Amino acid sequence: MRPHVLVVEDDFATREALRKILESEGCTVDLAIDGEKAVGCLARKSFDVVVLDLALPKLSGTDVMEYIASTNPAQLAAIVVVTGLEVQEIRKLFPAVRETLSKPVMPTKLVASVRRCLGATAHPNGLSGISVA
Repeated sequence: MRPHVLVVEDDFATREALRKILESEGCTVDLAIDGEKAVGCLARKSFDVVVLDLALPKLSGTDVMEYIASTNPAQLAAIVVVTGLEVQEIRKLFPAVRETLSKPVMPTKLVASVRRCLGATAHPNGLSGISVA
């Protein structure tokens, strides 16, 4: 079964780049263009990983993480925060979030972060192109 990833990013070019990288690694990808749509997606489906920008319209990425913390706290460990903001502050607010990447995102770092969220053997059919040391 392919890993199912939600990408939450308001910038079209960045969102499409993240989608292409993850699909090329064997993931099924859903997209949300703002925090409100992300919460809607999370209310309807479960995702193996959420790739989440913080500076979003309607609801911020922090609001999305608060929603996740209140509805499915275990999901916090499977979030990859992608931001231009200071990542240390994110870790203070949400210590359960283990993966943070600064923009611009390097494809290999994104894939490695998603693999760590999934676990080395959780999805043998997806994300096989890059090994995580």
